Amino acid sequence: MFHGSIGKRKVNYVKKLWNEQGFTLLETLFSLIIFIIIISITTSSLKSFVNRNNQFESVNKLEWDNFIKEVQKEANKSISFTIYSDMLIFEDSIHVTSSYRKYATIIRRQKLGTGHEIVLQNIRSIEFQQISKKQIFIKVVDLKGGIYEKSIRLFID
Repeated sequence: MFHGSIGKRKVNYVKKLWNEQGFTLLETLFSLIIFIIIISITTSSLKSFVNRNNQFESVNKLEWDNFIKEVQKEANKSISFTIYSDMLIFEDSIHVTSSYRKYATIIRRQKLGTGHEIVLQNIRSIEFQQISKKQIFIKVVDLKGGIYEKSIRLFID
């Protein structure tokens, strides 16, 4: 007797589900709002991804600033320097050399003639010039043709 009443309840519930004809207007509007939110998030994410890929060939401003600070730090510690058109070499008071040189599309820093550290990427060309006895001019052209220039002052006696 107890099991029979539960069975009738299940049958009535199943019949009720089968009698529904479709979505209500409220359910349709709710589904549409969720769909619009998903589409707007997807398109904005896709747009930022495309913009990030377009900037790939240019020099990152933060990398450029770090590169200049690193060169200035090396210049402050050095007692002498040597410049070639695409290479800059510093020597400190204990005769440890560090150099900056272009390789493919990157600028590498090498210390003691071993190992390399990438300090700048997406480079078409780099040029080092000695302006005076205590000043170096650095000019970098990125893959998109952007030009970055900076003068470094040396504190060599």
